[in-house]
Amino acid sequence: MEKLTNAKIIEHIKTMTALELKQLVSAIEEEFGVTAAAVAVAGPAVAADAGQEEKQATSIYLKEIGAAPKVAVIKLIKEKLGKDLMSAKKLTDAVAEGPQLLKDNASPAELKDLEEAFKALGVIVEIK
Repeated sequence: MEKLTNAKIIEHIKTMTALELKQLVSAIEEEFGVTAAAVAVAGPAVAADAGQEEKQATSIYLKEIGAAPKVAVIKLIKEKLGKDLMSAKKLTDAVAEGPQLLKDNASPAELKDLEEAFKALGVIVEIK
């Protein structure tokens, strides 16, 4: 069997359709357990090949604490966003005045992870 070089792989990828590229990315994500790196590399290629630029969400906002215990929300903010206790508390308190930015310039995978974690507590978040 012939050994595939990076150049040969790239040449083959250039011939693939947007759908084939998307399927390849999905297969690589499943096989190697990667997400953001594969999406960041293949995402622009898929969009460019399809001929349409689509604006992706990159920010997540805290809209309402809901029924979640305030202490649990503060702990989650500290854990997921690396904030200190005082910053996490101020952010949690400030949501009474309006939506608060939790994270900006996040990858789609990171946004999904954050959204799931906050929603599991009953917190209302918004991705823009």
